[in-house]
This record gives sequence, structure tokens and C-alpha cells, in this order.
Amino acid sequence: MQTTGNLGLKKPEGTDYVDIADLNGNMDKLDTEVVKLASPTENGRMSAADKAKLNGVAAGANNYVHPNHTGDVTSNGDGVTAIAPGVIVNSDVNAAAGIDASKIGTGVVSNTAFSYLNGVTSGIQGQLNARPLLTTTPQQTTADITYYVRTDGNDNNNGLANTAGGAFRTIGKAVSVIPQTVNHTVTVNVASGTYAEAVLIEGITGKGYVNFVGVPETSIQSFKANRCHRVVVKGFKATSANSIGFTADDSGKVDFDSCVVIASGSREGIVVQGGTTSTISKCTISNRSVAMLANDSTISSIDNNGIGNTTAGLYTNLGAIYTLGTQPAGAVGVNSGIITSGVINPWGDNTWYQRSRAEAGPNGVQTINPATFTKVAFATEYQDILGEYNPATSSFIARATGAYLFSVQIGVTGGIEGTTRGIVELWVNGGAGKVRIFDSTMGAGTDFSAVGAAAISLGAGDYAEVFIWLSTTKLLTTTTEYNFVRILRIA
Repeated sequence: MQTTGNLGLKKPEGTDYVDIADLNGNMDKLDTEVVKLASPTENGRMSAADKAKLNGVAAGANNYVHPNHTGDVTSNGDGVTAIAPGVIVNSDVNAAAGIDASKIGTGVVSNTAFSYLNGVTSGIQGQLNARPLLTTTPQQTTADITYYVRTDGNDNNNGLANTAGGAFRTIGKAVSVIPQTVNHTVTVNVASGTYAEAVLIEGITGKGYVNFVGVPETSIQSFKANRCHRVVVKGFKATSANSIGFTADDSGKVDFDSCVVIASGSREGIVVQGGTTSTISKCTISNRSVAMLANDSTISSIDNNGIGNTTAGLYTNLGAIYTLGTQPAGAVGVNSGIITSGVINPWGDNTWYQRSRAEAGPNGVQTINPATFTKVAFATEYQDILGEYNPATSSFIARATGAYLFSVQIGVTGGIEGTTRGIVELWVNGGAGKVRIFDSTMGAGTDFSAVGAAAISLGAGDYAEVFIWLSTTKLLTTTTEYNFVRILRIA
């Protein structure tokens, strides 16, 4: 807070809250001081008449020695002149001047008061009108509000319009006008571009939240939310190699969605600490020491990715990280914490939609030549929870090491005219491993239907296919209820 040199008027700066009492105090001072008249001993305002007299003084006029006078008006040789109290009455004062003579007569307007007017010009109101408006930040929100930030904006704008003439130029400016208490939704909408800023938001309370929305390739140096009740950050790319990409510290709930940290550096990608809870989803964190770090905090990591993290993909220090879907590449580090997918059953997840589950059937008639193992073309995919079945090759490729149950049924069109032997096998990695699930000879006049099931062990990346062998040439049925393969991970 600064003050003026003469009257000590308070001048709030851009980061100060404006106090109505300060404004009222300034006005009271001006109201008191503006009516003071100059005294004989101190500088003051000059009247028009005095100016006219001064203009009439010839250049080079002699120094006049004023005589001494006594009486109602006293005057000394040094020029000091005084009017005795009560000499000037109301009737002696020009009403147009708006001066109450009784105040002059009784000495209410003192010499000291006169001195305050020395620096005040007759155009004081015009000067006040020309001053820029005070910028104030309200104490709390009264409704939802959206601020816009653009690379062609200006921080002298109000930030309320998504135009070059309305948007802010910097994210920091938008943060500075957010009230400390947010009881609604405050959105900071940042247009695509590069913003050379280490964004910091702190001390936000209330029952609402602040929502930072970027677009792909909205670049910043870094982002930190400190001691905030609720913040959401979406669509930003942190580019600084020397800083943590995104930080949530000592806060309530801070979420990061679709954010990117890929600049190679020794610092972490995303750090959540100080008791903060965070949901991190669809983010890419690569080339860092640790992709995600939970310090005495809780992270829910959902469908994130990244490569080249040297120390760990996930690391917890007295914290917890709950995972769902894909995770950044790298080791897992635990120091008195927990990293879990919520395992409560033998196959390593809580719900069926997180387990391998696929089903496929034929998309046309397939001819099986005799005495040759032929891969069954289950080329129509009905279900594939984790994207492990390839209908183009009729292959199942395991994402994770485990036990997988294959259930197979194969029907032959038109029945059997003569004795036919049929064999069905599961081939792993092109026949490197084989498991026979059906071997039977069918008599003439009967329908041929091979039904079998087996649980096989697959490592991550192993693939399995269904092969059939018939002693005679046959066509496989296209009826899906008689021709299918079903795969389920069971452990």
C-alpha cells in the first residue's frame, strides 16, 4: 500500500484488497482540505483578482516596503497582514464564492488547514476522473464465472470474453483475479499456444472448484496447486525439464486429466503430496525419474501411459496408488505405502470387465481338407474386453501372464456320411505348445460336433489358436450356437 506525498492518501496496489474505509478516509481528507484558504504566512491559492494585480506589475519594479498598519487589519513591513476575528461578516462575503464568513471570522479555517491546499489545483475533480479505475478482487464468488486466456490477449483486459480485446494474455493474471473463496465453478479457459509460465494457484477455499481447461498442445512450464480445496487441470503440457511437471500439495482434491509431461529431466512427472487426493487419468508421463509419486497422499491412476521413466513408473512414500487400466512404463516403488489394483480375488481384479474375456465365431463356411491340421477361422468377434483377440488371424494374444480357460464347439455341416475321426487342439505360439481338447470317431448318419475345454497357461504376449483335424473333407457350419470359441482368464 503506497500513499501520496502531500496528503498521505492511500493508494492500493494491484495485489492489495481495496478497503472501503481507506477510500472514505481519502475523501474525508480531500473534503476537509479543499476549502482551506491561503494564510499570510504560508503559500496558498491565488484569486483571479490577485493574478490581475500581479499581471499589472511592471518588469523591474522596485521592491516595495509595506508600511505597518494597526486596527482591524494589521500589516507589518515584512508583508504579514492579518484581519481581526469578526471583522468580515456574512454580508461582506460574495455568496457566489460559497464561503461561510463566520468560519473565517472565528478562525475555524486555520493556517495549518490552508497549507494542505498548496498542492491542490482547481482541476482536482478532473484529475481524479482521469485516474485509472482501481482493480479489485472480490472476496468470494457470487456465481459461476469463466475467464479466457489467449496468446493475443492483454492482461489489461477483464478476461471475460474469448476475444483478443477481452481475454487475458497470461494464466497468472487469470489466477490473480480468482476470489479466495470459491463457492461456484470458476473456469480458466486457456487457448492453444505456448505460455512461458510456472502456473501457481494457492489458498483457494469454498464449496466450489477451479477448473483449468486447455487444449492439446497448450504448453506451460509447470503447474502447482497449493493449499486449495478443489482444482481440476485438463489438457496441458508441462515443458520444463528442470521442474516437476504437475504438483498438488497440501490440498483437498486436485485432479489431472489428459495432461502431458515428456521433456526429459531428473524430476518427477506428477507429484501428489501433503495429504492430497488426486485422480490422474489419460495422462502421458515419459522420460522422468518417476512418472507419478504419492507422498503421504492418495492417487487413483486410470488409463495413463508413458515410457523411459528411469526410476519408477509409480512410486509411493507413505501413500497409496490405486490403478485401473494402463500405467506408465517403469518399475514400481513402495516405501511404507501401497500400490494396488484392489485385488480381492484370485484373478487380480474386482470386476469382470477388468479380466480377459473374449468370444468369436465364424463369418462364413470353411472347408476342412482331410488328414491336415487346419486353423479354425473364428473371424467374427462378439466380445473382447481387453482387446486381446484378433479376428483377422483368429488368434488370442494374452496381455498378462495367467491361466486362461478356452471353451470350443465346432459343428460340421450336413452330418457324417461315413465314419469320420475328428481332433481339436489348442496351439500356443504357432504349435510350440499343444493341448488336445477333443478326439473322437463319429459313425455314419450322425451329426458331428466337437466340444471341448481346457485351461492353459499363457505368458504376456503368448498367443493361442484353435486347430482341427478331420479324416474326411468336411464343411464347418456357420451357425454360431454350434461353432464358437470362448476365452476367460481364471487366474
